Amino acid sequence: VDGVSFDIAEKEIFGIIGLSGARKTTLSRIIAGEIEPTAGGMEIKIGDEWVDMTKRGIENRGRAKKYIGLLHQEYDLYPHRNVLDNLTDSIGLEFPKELAMRKAIITLRMAGFTDEKSRQILERLPDQLSAGERHRVALAQVLIREPRIVLLDEPTGTMDMITKKDVQHSIMTSREEMEETFIVVSHDLEFVRDICDRVALMRGGKIRKMGTV
Repeated sequence: VDGVSFDIAEKEIFGIIGLSGARKTTLSRIIAGEIEPTAGGMEIKIGDEWVDMTKRGIENRGRAKKYIGLLHQEYDLYPHRNVLDNLTDSIGLEFPKELAMRKAIITLRMAGFTDEKSRQILERLPDQLSAGERHRVALAQVLIREPRIVLLDEPTGTMDMITKKDVQHSIMTSREEMEETFIVVSHDLEFVRDICDRVALMRGGKIRKMGTV
């Protein structure tokens, strides 16, 4: 990543597009605090404070990372745990059973499921779901932590057109209801056009163009 510089506003849905090898995923991992940049600066606003993401430690980058959710293109669900466990126990969220179910259903709705479908799949294992359903459960796994910033790396990779529309609606709803900021890294230009407020085009580790969709 070379000389990249931009601001993202609170509650914005910001797209990063480009061909394979453009370094889109590298940039998203720097934003998420998974990769430390070798130069330059990056700050994320948590509450009323700006956190310097180039500095290690729980008082710096560590303090912000818990407010950032990242859905990798190669996401993983625990294959021998049902959907409810994948959304709670398996990722370290401990709730009483009734509260866990209620929280899971609310979050699955944000990921594009109906309430009825959410209840139907709570006890299912991941291999009993379609590829698109598994992807949405993985999205719910990120949203259930209620992050302030959500990074989505190729979020529509396995989804059909109807599912894409559901997820598009759920991201918009999540932005409004939970005041979350989304960064969408994608090859899916139609999805980016329909959902993002602004977009950056990357090539060779640089941002070549940036503006409204």
